[in-house]
Amino acid sequence: MSESTTPTQLAPDNQAAQPVSDTQPAESTTRPGSARPKANVTIQSDINEGPAEAAADRHRYDAAKVRDLLSRIVQGYGLSKRDGDIVADVLSFADLHGIDSHGAQRFQLYDAQMGNKIDPNGKAEVVVDTPVSTIIDGHGRMGQLNGYDAMTMTIDKAKATGMAIAAVRHSCHYGAAGYYANMAAEQGLIGFSVTNTEPAVYPLYANDVWLGTNPIACAIPTRPHTFYFDASTSVVAYGKVELYSKQRKNTPAAWVVDPNNDPILDSTDALGRLMRYDNEAGLLATGGNSELTGGHKGYGFSVLVEFFSGIVSQGATTDRTAMGDPVEGISHGFMAIDPRIFGDADTIMRNFSDYLDEIRHLHAVPGRRIYVHGDKEAEAYEDRIANGVPMYHKTIVELRRICDRLGVDYTGVIDY
Repeated sequence: MSESTTPTQLAPDNQAAQPVSDTQPAESTTRPGSARPKANVTIQSDINEGPAEAAADRHRYDAAKVRDLLSRIVQGYGLSKRDGDIVADVLSFADLHGIDSHGAQRFQLYDAQMGNKIDPNGKAEVVVDTPVSTIIDGHGRMGQLNGYDAMTMTIDKAKATGMAIAAVRHSCHYGAAGYYANMAAEQGLIGFSVTNTEPAVYPLYANDVWLGTNPIACAIPTRPHTFYFDASTSVVAYGKVELYSKQRKNTPAAWVVDPNNDPILDSTDALGRLMRYDNEAGLLATGGNSELTGGHKGYGFSVLVEFFSGIVSQGATTDRTAMGDPVEGISHGFMAIDPRIFGDADTIMRNFSDYLDEIRHLHAVPGRRIYVHGDKEAEAYEDRIANGVPMYHKTIVELRRICDRLGVDYTGVIDY
């Protein structure tokens, strides 16, 4: 099976792909032992601004109207309606499923990166194209667009061949990894997605921030709803620290530590140190800071994500994603599997659904309920479709400011 000889450019609005000149990934210049350039730091809003906000006190906003507003904001940067709708759909998926760290609140980051780490005029190109694999160079395009196109191609190939895999380089933050895994599950396939990020995590026993939060997501069609697993390989996602800062809540001791391995409990202080990319603080890998608690496991999972995103795509690993001007950018990975390659798909999915039900009905410890991955997201979806999406006032203020600057009308959506 050979690599395609002519890379093709992914055209906007589903136009035909066009051949483009070949491009080669840049050689690494920032490995240990060499002079390390300064990271390109994203300056966001003043994280100390505004009072503490309780999650229970958040106002709710109509999900469909918010989704339309998010699309119009993207279009305000000069992107097409098709592109705006894709980005809005990814972010709204997170908000509707209770993944508050990766929904509309991400726009403050995207706005700060627009024209710098994000190229609103970027055009992705396919640089490897086989019946079972795809490599895309995102050229600084919004991560949601690169992710959507990569998984769409992966799904189409998996339907034809049984399974397929893709990776993207030179991209940006793409939202919730689970969105792309769910794309496959919605079409009866098993979906996987991973991504590296900008640096935020200490490898076990290191005091150099080197890894990303590097989530792993898997979605499998089951009843009564999709099995949906989406989790960072760090003990907590970066966005959760942002949410704690908005609430002015202390972070748990096992979340963020300084280079001496001492916990940083003030969430706003922790967030500020993480944002400066100056090795003042880092998140711990899942399992914490010791092999006794399993820290080597989250660390190992994170390195695997680096392989299936930054290495396979021949792009940047997390330690280099924020380097350069323009930055080298984030890398993603995708996979789709048709369950029919294992035999009777209906039987396989029915057996898995029955197995999950058995877990749900195990004896629970007093005062607790046993959830299967996807249960909480399904319940959040039902609630938020009916009653609206809860958002912090600071997020609303951030969105209003962006709208005011871009000339996007938010009347009747977030003006209360």
